[in-house]
Amino acid sequence: MYAIARPWEPRPGGLLCGAPVPLLVALGVLTAGAGALARAELVPLTPARALGAGGAQGALLATAVAWAASRGGPAPWLAATVVLAGAVGAALSPLGALAYLAAPVWVWLERARLPGLGLARAPAGLVVAGAALGALLGAHLFVTASLTLGYSGRVPTLEGLAPWLAYDVGGNVLTTEAFFRGALFDRAQRRWPFPAAAALVTALCLVRYLVDPLLPRSLEVTAGAVFYLTLLSLANCWLYWRSGSIAPGVAAGVVFFVAYRLLHVVP
Repeated sequence: MYAIARPWEPRPGGLLCGAPVPLLVALGVLTAGAGALARAELVPLTPARALGAGGAQGALLATAVAWAASRGGPAPWLAATVVLAGAVGAALSPLGALAYLAAPVWVWLERARLPGLGLARAPAGLVVAGAALGALLGAHLFVTASLTLGYSGRVPTLEGLAPWLAYDVGGNVLTTEAFFRGALFDRAQRRWPFPAAAALVTALCLVRYLVDPLLPRSLEVTAGAVFYLTLLSLANCWLYWRSGSIAPGVAAGVVFFVAYRLLHVVP
């Protein structure tokens, strides 16, 4: 078990020490600037959202890489660039979203130089457990939204689902798990007991999703997002704590978001 094999290895400095601050400032300016230009109707909404989302998710992966890389490891700006390329590709055409898959490929190729990012081989049972957890939460969301919020399921076309699946695998879930579990939780659980570390990471993970402009703005949807994302985050923290790998959490997140993508509002 990862938590026993590596029970206490606090990193030097504070919890956030080593973050690539200049890069994060630049990505923050990009994200905020894209939002401001869209609100002023100076640029179309689609490319503005792509740049904003790519900048924010690129910041998460870049920070995770900065914290996890060994000496001579990959530069954080490369991680941000790969994620931004996926976002720009998605804005150009639906099939361009497949560029999001460059991020997991890049992370996998660089895994030997990212020893602290939770890229260890996970037990197959925990990966299956993660996928089953995502399916359970997704099924519960599907039933609850259908009965109470006026949503219904749909069978999407491959052309309709593929861009979202690529986004979730390469942008949404990967960057979230790499930063919040592989980087931040890994640091936090070496300093504090599991409940405190998991609670902190889950609270910050909720903030990440609640400020996402893609989340529908209604009280019911927000309450549902808090409920399901809290359960998903806490479970993924436990899966990482058990395995030392982000793979089970990625499996859980991807399966859950597939179920989420199947919902649509009934007219």
